[in-house]
Amino acid sequence: MGFDETIVHCSAPSLCGIKPASLFSMDGKCFLSGKEKLHEWRDVFLKSKRYFVPIKKSDGRILFFVFDKNLLQSVCADKKNLLYLREKGYQVEKGFNAILCELIHRLSHGENFPHEVGLFLGYPLTDVEGFEHNRSGFKYSGFWKVYGNLDEAERKMKLYKSCSEICMKWLNSGLSVPKLTKKYEETGV
Repeated sequence: MGFDETIVHCSAPSLCGIKPASLFSMDGKCFLSGKEKLHEWRDVFLKSKRYFVPIKKSDGRILFFVFDKNLLQSVCADKKNLLYLREKGYQVEKGFNAILCELIHRLSHGENFPHEVGLFLGYPLTDVEGFEHNRSGFKYSGFWKVYGNLDEAERKMKLYKSCSEICMKWLNSGLSVPKLTKKYEETGV
């Protein structure tokens, strides 16, 4: 899978404004092949407050955190989520940027994977906590493991899958990544 295909396959719902964030890794060579495109896309996605944060890992892979700032700010403004993040050592009183910087730091330098990342990816707090405390008691496994509201989780997962499939189809028909995300938003598929 090439650079554009990986970006669309792994982060279309975030780039289309229906998911707060996506997290995936990419081979270093694949990243280098598309690095120039990221610079070209930056201004386009900046207008809709969507960002790519590539994080170089020690094994030569690139961990990508792709996020929609408006949606992610909503997640980080929820009182229950803030209490949870405070318990995890985030300085929530310093605001959204401090929370985001701490997450990026943990993804970049942490020895242990920060399981709270699920919250940033749009997973319900119930499911994030369920995964932390009871990894085997889930109701369903798809984009994430569901411990809470199965109907709502399945609805979201279908939406994310549909978005990715439609965007991949448009990419394969010749649309650029910025154009296919704009088309998705305009058509309200």
